[in-house]
Amino acid sequence: MDLAGHRIAITGATGFLGRYVVRAVLDRDAIPIGVVRNPDRVPELAADGIELRRADLADPGALARAFAGCDAILSVAAMVSIGTMYTLRRKRRAAYIRTNVGGMRNVLEAALKSGVKRIVHISSANVYRDRRGPIREGAELHDPDQHRLIANSYSLSKAAAERLAWQFTAEHDLALTTLRPAGIFGAHDATLMPWVRRLLRPPVSLFPAFTRLQLVHAGDVAAAALQSLATEASIGQAYNVAGGDESLWDFANAWKAAGGRRPALLIPLPVPVQPLLDMSRIRRDLGWRPRSLREGLEETFGREAAAARQ
Repeated sequence: MDLAGHRIAITGATGFLGRYVVRAVLDRDAIPIGVVRNPDRVPELAADGIELRRADLADPGALARAFAGCDAILSVAAMVSIGTMYTLRRKRRAAYIRTNVGGMRNVLEAALKSGVKRIVHISSANVYRDRRGPIREGAELHDPDQHRLIANSYSLSKAAAERLAWQFTAEHDLALTTLRPAGIFGAHDATLMPWVRRLLRPPVSLFPAFTRLQLVHAGDVAAAALQSLATEASIGQAYNVAGGDESLWDFANAWKAAGGRRPALLIPLPVPVQPLLDMSRIRRDLGWRPRSLREGLEETFGREAAAARQ
């Protein structure tokens, strides 16, 4: 399907991944409608003429108004991490469930009320219960009976949100696709990129070797979301979205090649982790391929430099 001229609502448009999704929508000559809690968070979106509609995931009425007149919804907004360790111990599970599961329900109810039938939801590769590869999309997801595993609060909430989405859309005849990305990197990332920078800042540092996390660039996840919208065969499907089998050591080499700062002496720390996600379905159905680590990091550094100049 040609997406040109279609109005695409994007929850979380001012977030790390959301900004890449906005750009991907524009690249398809479609019209992005940012559905965000704080339209002032990223002024450059409004400066670029992007329409931003204020709505919180906790407010289904505001979401329905924000989705009005749209042809599809890209459900990107989610809670990924929570403040202090105290907060993590005391309130973590409830906060994840309230935002990721409750927010998913509100998005779906608002879509139904506003008459939007097509939804692409950004889930997570963390939804899988069994972590032995190769993991295909039909593998079992986390169940609520794992609630005692506090460290899994994010994973459990994303799995519960996706289960809810499949059930709700089946009951109400909505067209759903879910994407399950691995670790995402890119400009404005507040999770992976700061961690890598801390490890690569000293003149001498340890760095993981033989660790293959299938990191994927945010722009490639955004491209997968738009290709899902454009491909009717993706309706009713879940897709793993991940990079190749490069290791974190390869990531450090690509970091240097792309112009990033790297220690004079980088000592490999053997942490053997093998690729988990099977990528055959998204390659077959959508023709999707990830860019190289170097290409992703060159884009990241370029975007960060452009933002610093503004």
